[in-house]
Amino acid sequence: MTTTFQLPPEIVATRKIVRDDEGQTRVTFTYPAGREQPTFGAIDPAVWVLRVETADGALLASVVNFACHAVSGSTYPDWFYSISADYPGHMMRAVEKVQGGLCLFTSGTAGDIVPIRRGKRPQIQIGRALAGEVIQNLQFVPTSEELVLAARKTRIELPIKEDLPPDAILNAGGEKKTLTAEIQVLKIGDLYLLGLPGEILVEVGLEIKKRSPVEKLAIISLANDSIGYVCHRQAYDQSGYEAEAGANLAAGAAETLIDRALDLLQQLAD
Repeated sequence: MTTTFQLPPEIVATRKIVRDDEGQTRVTFTYPAGREQPTFGAIDPAVWVLRVETADGALLASVVNFACHAVSGSTYPDWFYSISADYPGHMMRAVEKVQGGLCLFTSGTAGDIVPIRRGKRPQIQIGRALAGEVIQNLQFVPTSEELVLAARKTRIELPIKEDLPPDAILNAGGEKKTLTAEIQVLKIGDLYLLGLPGEILVEVGLEIKKRSPVEKLAIISLANDSIGYVCHRQAYDQSGYEAEAGANLAAGAAETLIDRALDLLQQLAD
């Protein structure tokens, strides 16, 4: 199995979205006869929207959470390294133009989720498609004048790879065996925002949501720190950038992160 690859246009054109026996959403593709049909991993299709109104009911701001890397790129030759707001920028501008107010974007657990197509046109298409979903959701978001606000945070020690070069370790040091990071939860009424450090693989986010003690949960990756990719155990047995060159953490770190995140959510839910 691999976690890093690109699909040719003729394969992309066969895209279908299905739900497997375990209830997970997957994107599947049909390969030509005679070629091996791979099994693709799960995605998180949820578009989470927070609506903030003024006292007279006008939209003051909206916050969007969605799990897909903002790496659509541009039309320039060095598109992958160009500075751009990518598809979230197009989404935010469209929402602000139609709905008004300020629109903010937060990345979900998109560590191994990327756009199928790359370039300027796909960047605009993804942004506008996401904006359409956000605008639709904003019409029906219930609001309340009375909210209970609360927050919790905790420090966590995560194991570092034994063979990791000292100059590749973030927020640690060549002699250290663990990396210190922070987990944070914000409660806004019955909504919960879980902030996790690093680029969290979607399987990690889905496991937290599956076991979460709260229903309305948005998981925000790259929150408060950048510690590399946070991969579930299976990813270390697969070939790919995320668990190899992209990861500072050793196998088992994600499972520790999951358990501590669930503990923190439970504290606020009680």
